[in-house]
Amino acid sequence: MGFEETIVHCGAPALCGIKPACLFSMAGENYYSGLEKLRLWQGDFSRRSVFFVPLKKEEGRFLFFVYDRILLERLCRNPENAEYLLSKGYPVQKGFGAVLSHLLHRLALNAEFPHEVGLFLGYPLEDVSGFELYGARNCKYSGFWKVYGNKEKALRLMKKYKTCTDTCMKLLAGGLSVPLVARRYKNSNKGEIV
Repeated sequence: MGFEETIVHCGAPALCGIKPACLFSMAGENYYSGLEKLRLWQGDFSRRSVFFVPLKKEEGRFLFFVYDRILLERLCRNPENAEYLLSKGYPVQKGFGAVLSHLLHRLALNAEFPHEVGLFLGYPLEDVSGFELYGARNCKYSGFWKVYGNKEKALRLMKKYKTCTDTCMKLLAGGLSVPLVARRYKNSNKGEIV
């Protein structure tokens, strides 16, 4: 899979504004081959409050954190989520920028993903804390994430993310650029024709 395909396949729900963030890994050569495109997209996406944060990891790989600032900030302001993040050592009292910076620091320096990353990725808090408690055992369902809470709600959300990714991959295969793919998907879900 090339650079653009990887970005869309792994990040479409965040690029399209239906998921607060996506996190995925990419080989260094793939990253470097698309660096110029990424620079060109930055302006377009940042105007829509979507940002790409590549974090260099060991063994020539990059970890990509793609996020929708509006959705992610709203998620972090939720009182239950804020309390949970505070319990994990996040500087919630200093605001969203400090929380995001703390997360990126943890992702860049830790060999393992911190469990709370699931919350930032839009997984329900009960599923994130359930995974911490049970260590991937006793879940009700296993899909994009392990479900410990409301299975039906989680399945609807997973289906929404999959539909977005499948649609965006088809649009990309049809010749649209990544920014146009995201814009077309977003507008088509509002009933607009682009």
